[in-house]
Amino acid sequence: MSLKEDALQDIVSLAKHNQITLAEIAHALNASLQQPNQEPSGVLSKLFGYIGGIFVFAGIGVFISMYWDDFSSASRVIVTLGTGLTAFVMGLICLTDAKYERAATPLFLISTVLQPTGIMVMLQEYSSGDDVRHGLLFMASYMLVQQGAVFWGKQRTVMAFSAILFGCIFFANLFDIWDVNEKLIGMVIGSALLCIAYAINQSKHIAIAPFWYFVGAVLLLWSIFESVENTLLEPLYLGATAFIIFLSTYVRSRTLLLVGTITMLLYIGYYTAEHFANTVGWPIALVMIGIALIGLSALAVRLNNQYIK
Repeated sequence: MSLKEDALQDIVSLAKHNQITLAEIAHALNASLQQPNQEPSGVLSKLFGYIGGIFVFAGIGVFISMYWDDFSSASRVIVTLGTGLTAFVMGLICLTDAKYERAATPLFLISTVLQPTGIMVMLQEYSSGDDVRHGLLFMASYMLVQQGAVFWGKQRTVMAFSAILFGCIFFANLFDIWDVNEKLIGMVIGSALLCIAYAINQSKHIAIAPFWYFVGAVLLLWSIFESVENTLLEPLYLGATAFIIFLSTYVRSRTLLLVGTITMLLYIGYYTAEHFANTVGWPIALVMIGIALIGLSALAVRLNNQYIK
């Protein structure tokens, strides 16, 4: 499949999920051809918006760090949680006016950092418990509800990203409090992230799908390896990496293909070093690794061209 056909499939997918008609696509295309000079200004506006958000966040961070030791408990909560809530409300207000809508994302990002920090500061200053996991559970549940509700109402991609992030923190701490095995936690959350990333990949929030594909696959494979390392079941890890490569062809994900290929190569190198490093056949093993590298790289390219593109 050519790059042009691949791009057309992506356009069709985005049009379906966003309910965009052919007439709207034609109108937008004609408008962009008739007014080519408006695109750079839009890019510059977005660029300055993000840079401005970075400067605002940097200024807040520097101010807090300079006077942190001089602040009282209430002041520490106000400058962190209070500032985060203010940025969050300002982001919601920006969504109500198209002129300021681009400023919403930087404000939401700032609030996503400051609010959890403020909650943990508040718990540290005023709570009587000594188990940090309960504090993280409270923080994650609050942020998950907040970010999830705004995502449900506004359909902002940044909210989808943060809701998934805090959902992972919530369930990781919940399972840990329940004394669930940490390797099982990794496999459950990793598998869930792969399913969530697949659903996101079918929506208009496709931009964040590769990141969660990466996190889910790495977490799943790492947990499987930790579970079978130095046991008779260790070769099953090779099957898990092969499954990720197969899955990449089904969901058309280059990220999964990259993760599956790299982890398979790393395991082949690890297994060879563990079992053949001190034998006379080590040079032969090195040659075999080289052949495996070439073969797997060629296979990855072939899978990318035939099934993913």
